[in-house]
Amino acid sequence: MTLEGVLGPNTLLEDAEGRPAPGACAIAIASDGALLVAQGRDLRRIADWQAEGEVIHRAAAPIRTLCTSPDGKIAIVCSGGALVVLAPNFDVVASWPDETGVAAATDAMFKSESELLILDGGGHPDDDSLARAAWDDTMQGSLVSLTSNGSRDVLVDGLHAPAGLCAGKGGLLITQMERACITDATGHILRLGLPGYLGRLRPTPRGYLLSCLARRDPLIEFLKTERAFVDEMKSTIAPAHWIAPRSDPGFSHDFPIEMGATRLFGEVKAWAPSFSYGLVIELDEQLRPIGSAHSRANGARHAIAEAIMWQGAMIAVCLGTGELLRMEVQE
Repeated sequence: MTLEGVLGPNTLLEDAEGRPAPGACAIAIASDGALLVAQGRDLRRIADWQAEGEVIHRAAAPIRTLCTSPDGKIAIVCSGGALVVLAPNFDVVASWPDETGVAAATDAMFKSESELLILDGGGHPDDDSLARAAWDDTMQGSLVSLTSNGSRDVLVDGLHAPAGLCAGKGGLLITQMERACITDATGHILRLGLPGYLGRLRPTPRGYLLSCLARRDPLIEFLKTERAFVDEMKSTIAPAHWIAPRSDPGFSHDFPIEMGATRLFGEVKAWAPSFSYGLVIELDEQLRPIGSAHSRANGARHAIAEAIMWQGAMIAVCLGTGELLRMEVQE
């Protein structure tokens, strides 16, 4: 897919209202309607957009993802695979195991009040995972089931850089970051050719919100045919300087000029081929795009990890600026 039609460029993300949230990587809605924000090791509760956030739990390691159950439980999966389950009053539920055995959790959801599904991206649980996903062909992602009594089962394996997990109208939906596709739990592709490196997928009354960590770039797609060049790049250059998608919109003279978005006459052009980008795609129930919000090459609100509907507006986690973004949605 190209960025045209309902996916055509705009500045909705760049123009959205924002509030600082350094280190934020995941959000969810608590049983009392408050917004929960995973921010480093802290889980914060925000009663409304203008309210100050309060820390309701401090984990032993940085939080990677979180989710809530219909009865109000909160599951927190941390770096290294540690798990904490909180009751609706934010007390720790001791009956759940404290380890998941997951190398790099990217998303999670409650299948029931006693079963948690966790998406394991596999590979490298570090800040270079986006760059590595573009050039690593290893299919080492998986979907893991963990129950409150400690039973663990791998439901699906052989996934490539899975990033998002969602309960769809007909079953589970899984996004695969680099493959730019949405599949069901059997691996059957339901939507292919999306124009970004996919993040999490969340339900809405009209369908879904799909977050993108970056947009697809023709240069990366071309270089996949130049294996000798790629092998040399990977062996001699740090991942932060690879020709690869990235979350940080900041410029550095260390970046190769091929990465685009270099300054022309003193400014970055909106249409420049930048390797960071801000994009949220609205999908209908059949996973067809029906709308989008962008932060273009000359913007800063890039790398959207997650977007949900909350209190009548879209709330998005922006990794590029360390913010929460709020955008009114027209019905």
